[in-house]
Amino acid sequence: MTRPAPRWTVLAVAITVAAGCCYWAAVLERRALDHRRALATATADARALQGALSDARRAIAAMASPGQAAVSWSRQATASIETARGKLTALAATEGGAGLRALGERLDRLTEAQTRLHDSAVGGRALMASDVAFGEALPHVDAIDQRVGDTLAAMITTADRSIAAARDQQILAFSGALGALGIAAVLLTPLPRRKDEETPAEAGDAEITTDLNLQQAPAPAVPPPPVAVPEARVIEKARVELPPLAAACESLARVADGAKLPGVLDAVRPTLGARGLAVWLVDGAGETLQVVASSGYDPRLVERFPALRVDEDTPTSQAFTRVAPVRTPPRVAQPAAVAVPIAGARGTSGVLSFEMANGRDASTDVVAAATIVAAQLATLLEPTQTGAAETAPPAIRAEA
Repeated sequence: MTRPAPRWTVLAVAITVAAGCCYWAAVLERRALDHRRALATATADARALQGALSDARRAIAAMASPGQAAVSWSRQATASIETARGKLTALAATEGGAGLRALGERLDRLTEAQTRLHDSAVGGRALMASDVAFGEALPHVDAIDQRVGDTLAAMITTADRSIAAARDQQILAFSGALGALGIAAVLLTPLPRRKDEETPAEAGDAEITTDLNLQQAPAPAVPPPPVAVPEARVIEKARVELPPLAAACESLARVADGAKLPGVLDAVRPTLGARGLAVWLVDGAGETLQVVASSGYDPRLVERFPALRVDEDTPTSQAFTRVAPVRTPPRVAQPAAVAVPIAGARGTSGVLSFEMANGRDASTDVVAAATIVAAQLATLLEPTQTGAAETAPPAIRAEA
């Protein structure tokens, strides 16, 4: 191709195609930035919402505790609930957060429960205040916190997929630009001739053509540097040492008096890396679970633990019903937790539950160790016969 008009036409088409591909890549980059900004805003709102729920949880628990300034804690709980409501409205308005609008009713019920809790605490009805706090208000707080965490995880996954798709399309755009420029370079490069066939005029034209190619050949487009994506926080998983676990199981095997069980649990708790541990036993009717022994918790707090129905949507009830371990991951202001059924030859008599310490997650080794401890407890605990009084806890088998 030696004529000027076709050469200029090919060059103009190549530059137009390359510019269009670069513009497409720039549009994709703006979309990716918008996704990241929206995700950052949603993440900040979700963290603030979970922080407000944590403050509300602490204030509600304090209101139900004797000797606390119920009026002051009530104001803190009300302020935290209103802060959570504002953050929930903002989070529900973002892309992917429409499913959180239904949580407004949960917040309304939480506000009503907090009002009843305030009236009971100020009126000196400590038992009723404890029932409202731990039986009504705190389950609402936990349900909202769980739903917000799940929604945020889904939003992060969707944003990551959108950004990855935009990166793939940018690669196609830059490939199209480079391809157009490459084709133009091939078409504009003249075929070589033998020297004996060239005339002086043609030789001069060839030199001019070569100079024109060198001057007009555009530089290849350089893709922008990759955008650094922050790495996800790695949560350390707890490990289990076998010698302390074996010693703890040996101590459990020698228990003959139920009053000594909490002391043995104090030795079991550090082997599992737990900050608090509780043994739940089912009543004679097989309908509710109640704490009969614990380690790591304030006894006054243990006394306020409500009885759980076996059909409730809690990890402890699920572990009892499914007869399988249930593990929940750590969340903001809430540690990881594990619930393991206590099952023996006569059936499932209860659940061993505990919370992990130091922000660690429960590994498969921790769950396996807890299963071993629960199996040892199953040899010590005997479920009461059906038809016995519901308040009578299962008895600990005495050694012969």
